[in-house]
Amino acid sequence: MGGIVSNCVNIACGNIYVPGWQNLDFSPVSVEVTRADLTGRLPLPDGQADLVYSSHFLEHVPVDRVPGFLSECHRLLKPGAVIRLVMPDLEDICREYLAMRSIGEHDKADFLVIELLDQCVRKQPGGQLASVLQESGRTGLQPYILSRLGNYVDSPRSAPLSIKRIWRALLGRCESFYLSFLLALLPSVFRQQNVSRAVVGETHAWVYDFHTVSRLLAAAGFVDILRVEADTSRYAGFPFVPLDLDNEGRPRKGVGSLFIEAVKPCG
Repeated sequence: MGGIVSNCVNIACGNIYVPGWQNLDFSPVSVEVTRADLTGRLPLPDGQADLVYSSHFLEHVPVDRVPGFLSECHRLLKPGAVIRLVMPDLEDICREYLAMRSIGEHDKADFLVIELLDQCVRKQPGGQLASVLQESGRTGLQPYILSRLGNYVDSPRSAPLSIKRIWRALLGRCESFYLSFLLALLPSVFRQQNVSRAVVGETHAWVYDFHTVSRLLAAAGFVDILRVEADTSRYAGFPFVPLDLDNEGRPRKGVGSLFIEAVKPCG
């Protein structure tokens, strides 16, 4: 971990954060993490960051807010500094789907449809993916699913209990009951088509590939846009473990992730 300094930024860190970095999340799980509106102006100064990193967050950002988010990342970086983004790879999913269909691995192909679409369309927490994961031991798909999703199924690390967290949990429970009451007043067909009870941050707003993200990064002012691997980076001393690799050296978010780096130009 030598060389890690506080002018590295991890946006939407969840429960994977690096001590000493500027770790930002909407719902902090540690004192090492700062609460922030991740699609608004970030609470950091202009041009001070050597690295901005964000994993499996861009696909959750409403499409019309993605350019603003990338502009914020650009604002934070020093000239010559690096942005590193990780997300599901549409090209990889499509290639894998066609390959599994072509060799008759139809159960795996069916799972890839769920991998692609479930988080875009689900109406309940966990969606269809949760059911498939639960049954994967019986169906024999568990090794394949885990290779695709990485530690998606890991339980999040809980933050220590505090009065504030307990109060927020109680408020959340009350809000949930109140919302359920209001929704019950709506026509059932309307609820089925338009109402989602999925957790905030659980659903995907879009699915990207290298080419679409490259265009977005270029429009935000980035140059030298490059596809990299889970274990390679232009940023010296990047902590692959725990950010992009697990302790066994496997991609933490599975083999279907896309890794992109780009640079804020000098001058």
